Amino acid sequence: MSRALAPILAGLIGLAGSLGATLFLHRAASTALDRVLEERLRGAGETAAGMFGRVEPSGAELRSVMTSNGLEGAYLLSRGLAVLADATGPAGHQADLLRVDTTRAARAFQGEPSVDFGYAVGDLRIASGYFPVRGPDGSVRAVLALEAGQAFAGARAGLRRALWIGIAVSALGALTLALVARKWAASEEQRSAAAARAARGDALARMAAMVAHEIRNPIGIIRGAVDLVRERSSGVLGPKDREALADVVGEVERLRRLTQDFLDLSRDPALVTGPEDLGAIAAEAARGLARTYPDVAVRVEVGPLSVNADRGRLQQVLSNLLLNSAQAGARTVELRAEATGRMARLEVRDDGPGIDPSLRGRLFDVFATGRPDGTGLGLALSRRIVERHGGALALVSNGAAGAVFELRLPLATG
Repeated sequence: MSRALAPILAGLIGLAGSLGATLFLHRAASTALDRVLEERLRGAGETAAGMFGRVEPSGAELRSVMTSNGLEGAYLLSRGLAVLADATGPAGHQADLLRVDTTRAARAFQGEPSVDFGYAVGDLRIASGYFPVRGPDGSVRAVLALEAGQAFAGARAGLRRALWIGIAVSALGALTLALVARKWAASEEQRSAAAARAARGDALARMAAMVAHEIRNPIGIIRGAVDLVRERSSGVLGPKDREALADVVGEVERLRRLTQDFLDLSRDPALVTGPEDLGAIAAEAARGLARTYPDVAVRVEVGPLSVNADRGRLQQVLSNLLLNSAQAGARTVELRAEATGRMARLEVRDDGPGIDPSLRGRLFDVFATGRPDGTGLGLALSRRIVERHGGALALVSNGAAGAVFELRLPLATG
């Protein structure tokens, strides 16, 4: 559960951190931009107010100030808030009180200039400035009102776009972090599972070696004793007795193979590899199955393919696969092979009941078996042998019509 939540938590932490940084930078940039815009409007207003203190401004002169500074409006107010001159319209009328900040205009008549973001149009705050226009005697005879235009609004709109881009980049970064964390969690889970399987396999291998060592000698003694009884009593034993002794020998042989499998689990005997005819090995494994399961038809369709393999070990793998099919109830098994690049691909397909879906994920684990009398060693050993050859063994189909195993081995070179 904690590993499953790790990517989500990592993504949320990354998103919170990046959004926090983005909002902090936006706030800092917005404050700095307000300061720059304020100073820009203040400079334009004080310069124009100083100029108009010496001349009587007209609408054309106000338009020149408005245009050169990228403003939205410029007009001159009297103490009674009448418009003395306007860059965008006629003069001589009372100012629009929805447009004019009367408090700041009054302070300007007292000689106090001001710049502020007084009102907003939609989500865009509009900056305005009120500047005293002094006559030759130094008294304030009018107030110059300036309103910021698109040049001011454009900078703020660009900052707003930068904020949304920053939020999008933050979300993308958080998503990337979540994906990386998810991949890391998955790899950690796989690594932990692999380590657990390796530890379990090592413990099983040590136990298998101990058990095999302890029972191999008694098995040899039993086999020798049965052979001695058969030799000495061959003339007096009836058919049922001989059949019983044959059953004992068969069971002893099964135990011998089982102990050998246990020993193979505990060690990796050296492979003696060389160029081998895959078709010949497959045919030999098929003949071996026919001796114990004569009712199972094995069709070998393998052309001339030379693989680099240990003949005995590879035959053991194919015998295990054929035996599993027969014991599962298959009546027909097909072996087909082809060369794919530098590898030989051998397919073993049967018409049995297929593999139980609940067993599929651990099919090649030690002691995993779908048969009540199975040991679960054959496929585990087979995969180990194939991988030691530099190949791979996998279940590639699990349909209702049977099971399909794929065996890949390196082709012989030279």
